[in-house]
Amino acid sequence: MIAGGNQSIVLWMEKKNPYVNLRRKIPTLNEGTVKRWIADVGTKQWQNTKREIREIFSSPACLTGSFLRERRTGEKMSVHLDLNTARNTFKELTQKEWITNTITACLKDNLLKTLPFHSPHREALEVFFLLPECPVMHDFNNWESLVVPFAEAICKMSDESSGVLEEYWASLEEPAFIRLVQMFKGAIAAQLHYWSESSETNCHIKALLEMLKKLHRVNQTKCQLPGSIFIVNELTHRLDFYEDAYRRSSRKVNSDTSVDIQHPVIFSNFPFIFNILSKIKLLYADSSIKIQQKKLLACMQLAGIMEEEGSELTLLPTMNLVVRRGHLIEDVLNQLSQYENEDPRRELLVSFSGEIGYDFGGVRAEFFHCLFEEMTRPEYGLFTYPEDASCMWFPASPKFEKKSYFFFGILCGLSLFNCNVANIPFPLALFKKLLDQTPSLEDLKELSPVLGQSLQTLLDYEDDDIGELFHVHFNMHWDKNNVDLIPNGSDIIVDQTNKRDYISKYVNYVFNISVKEVYEEFQRGFYRVCDKEIIEFFYPEELKDVIIGNTDYDWETFEKNAHYEQGYDSSHPTIVMFWEALHKLTLEEKKKFLVFLTGTDRIQVKGLKNMKITFCCPENMNEKDPIRAQTCFSVLYLPKYSTMERVEEALQVAINNCRGFG
Repeated sequence: MIAGGNQSIVLWMEKKNPYVNLRRKIPTLNEGTVKRWIADVGTKQWQNTKREIREIFSSPACLTGSFLRERRTGEKMSVHLDLNTARNTFKELTQKEWITNTITACLKDNLLKTLPFHSPHREALEVFFLLPECPVMHDFNNWESLVVPFAEAICKMSDESSGVLEEYWASLEEPAFIRLVQMFKGAIAAQLHYWSESSETNCHIKALLEMLKKLHRVNQTKCQLPGSIFIVNELTHRLDFYEDAYRRSSRKVNSDTSVDIQHPVIFSNFPFIFNILSKIKLLYADSSIKIQQKKLLACMQLAGIMEEEGSELTLLPTMNLVVRRGHLIEDVLNQLSQYENEDPRRELLVSFSGEIGYDFGGVRAEFFHCLFEEMTRPEYGLFTYPEDASCMWFPASPKFEKKSYFFFGILCGLSLFNCNVANIPFPLALFKKLLDQTPSLEDLKELSPVLGQSLQTLLDYEDDDIGELFHVHFNMHWDKNNVDLIPNGSDIIVDQTNKRDYISKYVNYVFNISVKEVYEEFQRGFYRVCDKEIIEFFYPEELKDVIIGNTDYDWETFEKNAHYEQGYDSSHPTIVMFWEALHKLTLEEKKKFLVFLTGTDRIQVKGLKNMKITFCCPENMNEKDPIRAQTCFSVLYLPKYSTMERVEEALQVAINNCRGFG
């Protein structure tokens, strides 16, 4: 029921809401008033009705006074508003366009300018609970005029008042909380459509971002809804990530507030609004800035500005590796050791001995593809494979010195830093550990499916004969070692009372205790290259995809996205035959073709649907020439073959000789 303007309400508000003078009976809504307003179009009372609407919707006291209710016994949150009734009333009123327009104007011109954000009284703050229930606050036409000033008012609140508001948010039902988040997200998206560097736009965006930050904090501690509800997808295509990364870098260097004054909005300070593509763009932009800084430093040295002796190696703008295919690991580790005490965050240039020199990335992609293929082979022995075709893990008893794992970490970091993906078959547990998260039994199932499932069976068994049936003790066999998980563990049988502790210790031994030293070396190497602050923006699943790519092949989309130059188009007979021949290949053959075209068979998170192959046929090529590829740009030089036989033959030659550069 909607409260009317009776004397009891006035007395309650005079007692509870001292932020306004209520010497007279204030106007409030009731059911009869709502019906009269809706019916008043075209009557003589219309102007009087508009005056009533303006009076109520221009005053926080009148608006909250319209929806008061008695406090319920045992309530956790003392909100004296009937929000369901308010929601229904607002919905009914805004079915009429003239009422909607009047309410919007009242909120914009009056109410939002008088919000009691300085009031110490909880009751005065209830208007902040009420406003988001009004549909006009969610209209895309009102983002700037209503939602922005609403957010700015909340940002001016004291810590105590803000705490009251956050306590209320935590009590919201899931749909209401999501609707509130979407209101601020919508306002941010609208601002991005005409984003400028003006101080006014900066302040608007910052207030909205701070609102999402508050809501995100509430969600993390209380609501536990998926973090994806905070993602602003529009940022992926509208934000200048290079500029944002530069601001972030400048802010770290400058401890004063000059950067904040000049650039008050740094979107990456609110990473929860980024989707995975936005995070990748920021990561790559940050890498690009660090590379450019190295080059600038080198130029300064050449100009004689820096004269420190012995600084040549430190200031080299690039990391240059020349390697032999037959001695790839040996050459890489020998040359990498020269950088052991240097900053490796620089552009990596690779050349295979006897082949073409450095290029724009194709050689580098193949370098990582070949290197990680060799270093992760079970026969090489750097890592252990608990089961056939399983993921790899660090060995409990390594045959290599610890420094090998430090260098492997650097190589993984260099691959990511230089915008590459490579097949490094670690389980999700590795990426959890890099993000300081704890691996679980589910991760053990990925690493060792048979072992993991047997422990799950033990966990699920509920009868008292568990000890007799399973006959498991507090010891384990892992990586050719027998280990007691607790003192005298081989003498202590696992039963219903201690099975969870046993499984927890088992998982902890596999992922943490047994590999502590070698993993720490790997992590040290990885974070020598990569900025941990940015890496922590990713969820473990995202970080895994970013580092090792994926094999989510979509060959039909790959064909649709193809680009044609130099006399080719999609209907050219040679092109038609090429796609027919490619689609007939086995998956392994298609993967080899990707290596031939790009240097690797792994694809970025965005997938093949965003990978564009470009077909060319230079005038000097004829039917006897082989297919060639410019890997750094995914360009295929395809002669104008006249028969399917010749196309298939040339394609086989390409995929079976997919390594090496001429």
